[in-house]
Amino acid sequence: MLIHRSLFFALLLAIGSPALVGCGARGAATAPVSGTVTVRGKPQANLVVSFLPQSSTTEASGKASMGVTDAAGKFTLQTIDVEPREGALIGKHKVVIRVRAEARAEDDPVAASTPNIPLPSKAIDGSIEFEVPETGTTAADFQL
Repeated sequence: MLIHRSLFFALLLAIGSPALVGCGARGAATAPVSGTVTVRGKPQANLVVSFLPQSSTTEASGKASMGVTDAAGKFTLQTIDVEPREGALIGKHKVVIRVRAEARAEDDPVAASTPNIPLPSKAIDGSIEFEVPETGTTAADFQL
């Protein structure tokens, strides 16, 4: 798990670096994205859902979107930018879903009652893909 977490943060740093130096997708078109994550048929809270854009344009590189599932497994994405924006960049994304490591019972009452369910490798290896349409979607649903 530690290796996967380290790999995920290294990946986010690599794709987020353009934002830190002032280039990237500021102002690039985004669309609202929400959905549900289930694990073995049950909604799962405290999962971080990350959309990593797969655009070949410089404009869209480095603008990942993230959301955290609630007790019903629902999440809403926000684009990581100088100012976070609702939604995700329009286009193709790799999807990474991981357990929210920083969730602690004293910070989040839902975390205290959420069992740590192991996720399948497809959730963390980037093999899940999703295309965000221009109109957005409320059906970014993932069954793990």
